[in-house]
Amino acid sequence: MKYIPQQLIAEYIALIQRRKKITASLGLFLLCTIALLLFVQKGSLKNIAAPDAGTTPSDDFSYSTVNPQKMSNASSVILLGTIFSNETANIYPRRDGIVEDVYVDIGDVVTKNQVVAVLLPKGVEGQSAAMISEKQARKAMAVSDLVSAENVAEEMIIGTRQKISEKELDLQIAYNEQASLLQKFAEAESHISQMQEQALSTTQNVYQLVEWILLGSNSRAGGTTRNEDILRNLGIQDASNASRYTVVDRLNTLSDLQSEYTNAPVYKKPVLIQPLIRSALDLLSTTTTLLQATPSESNGNGYDHLTHAHLTDRLNKVISAQDMLYKAKERLEDARNAFATLTSSEPELYKAYKTGDLTDSKSNKVLMLEEAIRSSYNALGLTEANQDQMIERQKSQVQIANSLLQLEYANSGHQQIRSPFAGIVSKRFINVGQIVMPSMPAYELTGVPTALAKKAKTEVHFGLPENLASHLRIGDSIDFLLQSDDSTMYSAIVTRMSPQIDMKTHTVSVQAKIPDDLVLPHQSSVRIRLLDTMKPLFQVPSSTVKRDGDTDFVWVLDPTSLVPEKLFVTVQSEDGEFAEVSGSISTGSLVITDSPSLFE
Repeated sequence: MKYIPQQLIAEYIALIQRRKKITASLGLFLLCTIALLLFVQKGSLKNIAAPDAGTTPSDDFSYSTVNPQKMSNASSVILLGTIFSNETANIYPRRDGIVEDVYVDIGDVVTKNQVVAVLLPKGVEGQSAAMISEKQARKAMAVSDLVSAENVAEEMIIGTRQKISEKELDLQIAYNEQASLLQKFAEAESHISQMQEQALSTTQNVYQLVEWILLGSNSRAGGTTRNEDILRNLGIQDASNASRYTVVDRLNTLSDLQSEYTNAPVYKKPVLIQPLIRSALDLLSTTTTLLQATPSESNGNGYDHLTHAHLTDRLNKVISAQDMLYKAKERLEDARNAFATLTSSEPELYKAYKTGDLTDSKSNKVLMLEEAIRSSYNALGLTEANQDQMIERQKSQVQIANSLLQLEYANSGHQQIRSPFAGIVSKRFINVGQIVMPSMPAYELTGVPTALAKKAKTEVHFGLPENLASHLRIGDSIDFLLQSDDSTMYSAIVTRMSPQIDMKTHTVSVQAKIPDDLVLPHQSSVRIRLLDTMKPLFQVPSSTVKRDGDTDFVWVLDPTSLVPEKLFVTVQSEDGEFAEVSGSISTGSLVITDSPSLFE
């Protein structure tokens, strides 16, 4: 083994590391170059193939468009309908049971009341006893309900009469209370008179107090008080002497009002007492002002020279008189308010009390109870009538249950199924050994003469959509195809249209008469073709028709802004290459055939 110098090994390792760095750098540079080229190419494609919505495309860009071709001046609508024969009738068994034998079949002619099938006797199928037991149980239940109804009626009538008795007792109490109300009216009026006299007495005390303060005594015998009569030192600090003149004037006014009140008749006194009280309050207020303008003297004699104690005593007497007067006024107002409350609660009774005619006078409570008693008697009559009806209804139920029971007894022997009509058997629904019930048809007959068949033997029944209701009128002709025959077109005349729209299907029921010489199978399905002359039919490539939820649309190019726009259409038919559509489209519309990915 040859010896390899350490320096040569180190250079070899350094060379390998440089090669790795160069390779990584070249790979990173190549990756960045590819990404840059892809970004530039994508941006250039966007600028060329996808112009912004609402802007005009560049001059070197254009859409591929096609003009719709007008196929017809009207579009057609296909509706589903049913053939209905008015000469058809069904035969039903009169009771349930097992079919023993069948006498007629499809195509046979039957006459009215002819026996078409027979049932096994009751009991063969093991149901006779059960049905009779059921009817007996229903009758027993009806009898029980009748007894319950009679008991309930009796209880309700007794309860109503008891309530009437209670109200009549309350009415007697109300009559007694009415007499006490008349006494309360008299007491309230007397109380008001007493409060008025107390207020008058209080104003008289005020007059005497002020007279004593102004004159020094109450020994003056009547007459009008003058300014010269009052004590000289009162109010002398009032330079204008206004308080002296005012107090004299108000004292005389109070005296005049007292005389007027005393001499007035009784009915005027409630009106005069208020001015009298206000005058007394004004006099006391002026007296207070007068005393406040009166100087005090240390050597006062208590007559024409007053000390501070004398003035304070007189002011306290004035304040006390004011308090007494306010209390008298408040008591009078309370008496009047109580009287107003009493009379407002019974205005008619008080009116009768004032007039003295109490013959037909009644309080509100008496009137209310009398009306309640009348209503209770009416309710009693109504209750009795209702309960009688309920009892009669339950009796009818008992009779019905008994009739059903007797009918079950009678039907136990009915075996024949008879035809109530004359006609030709078109369908048979029963077989030998089959269990039938009255709700199940046994046969279907055709050629049955009916009143409707005289007007139209066969009709087309279909539902006309609400939006097409104005396109069809009575007397119009419609075209239809049988589901089993797409080549033959039939026609019918509209004879009936419902005046209302079905809220569930949003359609109008239409009946159209088929010519009598045309024989079509009953209950067969048809397709009705209606023409909508308001919507012409156009042809466009099928690839241009797009779908958005439940609606179809095409992309058209606006001729002014050259911007793609959605135009909603209705597809009438499509064969894979072309589609026939209707809507707001015209032969001048520019339908874009390019992929929507270029402009969506």
